[in-house]
Amino acid sequence: MITRVEEGEAVAQGDEVVRALLAAMATLEDLVTGGHDSHVALSTLEEMAYELGRMDAGEHQRFIEGLERVAAEEPSRAAWIRGIPDALGLDH
Repeated sequence: MITRVEEGEAVAQGDEVVRALLAAMATLEDLVTGGHDSHVALSTLEEMAYELGRMDAGEHQRFIEGLERVAAEEPSRAAWIRGIPDALGLDH
């Protein structure tokens, strides 16, 4: 659902949630690879994957569409963003 228009572009409802999730995931991935609190960070990522894996087909599709919109707006991180579903095991 489109909720507002900014500078001629439609902003879809829920993209803020996608952006928040991406920010959290990026931080947790850094913690996993950095060694500090890596076990806690990995457990948190696994829990996120579990909860997101519980989405029904419609919710999953809307999540993927949100990721695609955000990836299109952030070309420098687009590949990473588009890889999130696979990284979390959501494409299986």
